[in-house]
Amino acid sequence: MKPSRIVLLLVAILAGGLAAFLATRGDRPMQVVQGPETVIQEAKTQILVAAAPIGVGQRLTAETLQWQDWPEGAVRPEYVTIAVMPDAITEMSGAVARFEFFPGEPIREQKLVRADQGYLSAVLAKGMRGVSIAVTAQSASGGFIVPNDHVDVVLTRSGDSGQISETILHNVRVLAIGSRLGEVGTTGAPAKPDDPRAEVFANDAIATLELDPAQAETVINASRAGQLSLSLRSIADFTETPGDVRRRPGNQTVRVIKYGQQTNVMTGGTAPADAPPVVIDPASYAPASPVVAPAGPAAPIQ
Repeated sequence: MKPSRIVLLLVAILAGGLAAFLATRGDRPMQVVQGPETVIQEAKTQILVAAAPIGVGQRLTAETLQWQDWPEGAVRPEYVTIAVMPDAITEMSGAVARFEFFPGEPIREQKLVRADQGYLSAVLAKGMRGVSIAVTAQSASGGFIVPNDHVDVVLTRSGDSGQISETILHNVRVLAIGSRLGEVGTTGAPAKPDDPRAEVFANDAIATLELDPAQAETVINASRAGQLSLSLRSIADFTETPGDVRRRPGNQTVRVIKYGQQTNVMTGGTAPADAPPVVIDPASYAPASPVVAPAGPAAPIQ
């Protein structure tokens, strides 16, 4: 073979091998060299949160409070931070919760009352009174009434024509049933959370109602006049419409004078607070003339 042909053959072999090498190298994925990752830790602080359920009216203790890590960018002004109040657990022990707290919920001063009085006075709205009445399961919707329900108060008393029942208060809030107050926590937790029937009380109980001063006087007076019962309202009726507001009786006192004796009777009508009592004197009315049937022929004796 001539030398020129040998050189040409070697060049062709080298060119083919180079092409094959480049082709196989192009199928490989490109390797990217990554440098070490840099993790930036977000600045955190600690805020005071509920360590356990805290019920309405329940006093805070060291066991129900704890510090929790919290991002500084998410801290609201009303939160209690360890930087501002490092002894908050000790200082807030004994404060009364006006609203329930759930585990992990930040503690806020706006939901607390710092008072030495009983917890019931702390959950009462401004200007309202807590009045207790004795009820039974039969007179309280079978015992299914629980705190924060709304009820009507019905008075049953003896009248000239027998027993009379009338609603004396509409849409009042139940603060407590017995020693149970609120929704969660030790003051509100039912005996069996998974069994709604555990909410029912079967024996006598004390129902504490949230009333304004005029309503408180009405209930106290009515408790002496007869038996009080609670009529449970639907949750849809808790918020009264403008037309329904003040459907509650104005508790106007009617003074009845009969045979020289005076008797005060509550009416169901609405009257202004400064309205004078209405005086009804039967002596001022002329007695009705008796109606005499005309005489007719005597019926024959059978």
